[in-house]
Amino acid sequence: MSLNDVVYDERSHRAQLSEKLKQNSINLIPIVDQLYELDDVSKVPISYKQITPDGDVIQMRTRFDYQASLGSFEVDELTKIMNSNTKLADHGNFEQLQQYSNEIRVFCKNLIECESLRDKYQIISSQRSCDNPLYDDSWKSYPPPQPKGWHFEDEFGAVNYFHGEGTEPHYSGEKFDLEHYKERVIKPYMSKLKPGESELKFGQGKHHLYEVEGVKHEAFPSFHDFLEDLNFIIDTSINKTGVMLSMRRLKYLKSKFESYILLNEQKEQSKTKLNPHRDFYNSRKVDNNIGLSMCMSKKHLLNVINLKLREETNRIVYENETTGEKLTLEQLFEPYFDTTKSKRLNVDDLFEFGLIDRNFDLSDGINIDNDTDYESIIKNETLSKIEKTFLRINNHINGEYLSVILKQVLTDYEKSKYQFGEIGINFNLLEKTNNKWEALADWVIDNKLVSYNVKWIIRIPRNYSVLKKAGLINSFQDFLDLIFNKLFEVSINPGSNPKLHFFLTKISAFDLLSVDKQHQDHSLFDVKELKSPRKWTNDTNPPYSYYLYYLFINFSSLNNFRKTRGLSTFNLRPHVASISDKSGLGVITESLATCFLLSKNIINGEKLCNYPVLQYLYYLKQIGITMSPLCWNKTLQLLNDDDNHIESNRFAYEKNPSIEFFQMGMKVSLSTNKPLFSSLTRDPLIEEYSIAGSIHKLSGVDLCELCRNSVLISEYNGGLKKHWIGIKYPKQVENDSYVDWEFTDDFGIQRCNVPNMRLDYRLDSLRLEHGFLKKFK
Repeated sequence: MSLNDVVYDERSHRAQLSEKLKQNSINLIPIVDQLYELDDVSKVPISYKQITPDGDVIQMRTRFDYQASLGSFEVDELTKIMNSNTKLADHGNFEQLQQYSNEIRVFCKNLIECESLRDKYQIISSQRSCDNPLYDDSWKSYPPPQPKGWHFEDEFGAVNYFHGEGTEPHYSGEKFDLEHYKERVIKPYMSKLKPGESELKFGQGKHHLYEVEGVKHEAFPSFHDFLEDLNFIIDTSINKTGVMLSMRRLKYLKSKFESYILLNEQKEQSKTKLNPHRDFYNSRKVDNNIGLSMCMSKKHLLNVINLKLREETNRIVYENETTGEKLTLEQLFEPYFDTTKSKRLNVDDLFEFGLIDRNFDLSDGINIDNDTDYESIIKNETLSKIEKTFLRINNHINGEYLSVILKQVLTDYEKSKYQFGEIGINFNLLEKTNNKWEALADWVIDNKLVSYNVKWIIRIPRNYSVLKKAGLINSFQDFLDLIFNKLFEVSINPGSNPKLHFFLTKISAFDLLSVDKQHQDHSLFDVKELKSPRKWTNDTNPPYSYYLYYLFINFSSLNNFRKTRGLSTFNLRPHVASISDKSGLGVITESLATCFLLSKNIINGEKLCNYPVLQYLYYLKQIGITMSPLCWNKTLQLLNDDDNHIESNRFAYEKNPSIEFFQMGMKVSLSTNKPLFSSLTRDPLIEEYSIAGSIHKLSGVDLCELCRNSVLISEYNGGLKKHWIGIKYPKQVENDSYVDWEFTDDFGIQRCNVPNMRLDYRLDSLRLEHGFLKKFK
């Protein structure tokens, strides 16, 4: 039979679609719990049917949404069954159904209470978008964004994208002038302050939090109140009935999305084709989590190494603080030069001595035992010195080489125009200076690492025990002082440190690292006595929730003050326990539940797939989750195979749950995390999306929706987000449970290439889930 002999049979096509939808529906609802036969659409009440060009199909807003869980009958339906002439045996055991329905009713009320608890903490901390002056229409960015129609080549000339070692990087921040910033921003701001407002005092108030004198705020929950709320969340998450219900609702959401795609994929494609000059490549996308020390590609690092080997061979770049040993750049790389004495390296050399394929320890010392290969020791010690010289801020050359590498990264971001990054900087509390914030701001400003395309995430390590043993602090309160003292000083008087004030305007979020390899991790439930920060003077590292709570209440106080001054507020975006973290179940549950209450968004979240109730709560509240499948996959390979060979497919890329979360409707974005570690190209963010699209067979609309999610999760100002994805941020919110999708303008597809029908589907699904819970309230 030739191709011309094939005739399109509309009836057969419609029958196939109906059969696929029917099978999906049968999988969702056990036969014993169906209130009508799925085989016969005529038995479905007319109010639950919708006539479409594809034929009679059951509308998504049907009692599927109310009965997708086992035994989730409405009371009036049970009454109808009981009063009818039909035998109860035909409908299963009525008493068991009624008892089960009562259990579901209690669980749904608990879920609604969990949502209310999160709303309470988000409101008092001013983390919501409507509470942040950054999202006000009057907010002005500095430096100002590039004008519409701007292109890199128009300002800096046509530069080869893969520029070589000697090519000078160009980006907008290289013209940054601190004096101009003082004159245009700080001086007008200070002139508006009333006499004495720049000299306000601050100190510790109730619940061990910082307070500014004369500034009123809502009462913050005590640590005891927080523990009660946290225990309620955890108790709800381990409810057996709730676990089964949540699993069914999540499975239902995934199958519902598959049915939506089956029916509407072609319609979405046709709508995007009608949208001119917009596709995946020129849709704004934000890399929401990149580590500073590995934010570059392999080529970036190699270019700088070879350039400095050629120009600064005899420069002293390393000094051992303990022994006083000093090394030149040539001496540092001497073990890796070949027999021809060529002072150049290639990418294979980087792989050979492990600069790319291994995580670096936080300490420089290497333990030696009787079975150690001494040649390997020399090589690893040299590796540590190279890493400290090129990939750290605090070294003999004050992070100069790292700034040179970062300038290449900033250049590539601005060339792309549509890519943005939020780079995480580890806040080094081990540095023996009282000016830790000033040192960080000085490094950024003095090296002019300022770009319209980049913001910063401050990563706070959980290394109290390390600081205590080093004699740098005496209590956990001292740990908090290192973080918050300077933040309050500069917030009260920006003129006291213009560099730090400017740097704070470029901070997206604060991150609490989930695991510190230098101490044993304890769950909240493993600690016998939880003392106040002032009295926590032992060497034991506090639990994750203890850290996050005291960071939360102090940032809440700081945010409330900054909001009264019209300054941008900060939010929490912590790491939660990942599959690659060797943490106990108690630590994982604690971190996921704590972040649900206290943080606006999270980083990682793979473990959520093992906690259905918490995963369902994260969906209901649309908490942003930033995930890095490529880095996750590479890390697990190395953790489970020392020879870098994959022994099984247990840790294959497709096992990462990020795309499954996305299909369910969770607010997921893709990030690179460690491009040096996991990427092969010079465009790691596009590589991340490309691999996800190829393996999971994502459409262009799916990729654009992931890009849109990354913008929603980011903390760029509201005016930019409105321009990028057509979002609207209200000044006042009557409903605390609002989601950003509710305020999309009519031209959103022209900005982000996501059709309104996809956004309407996501919003309707979310509303139906909330309606499902409220029916049992």
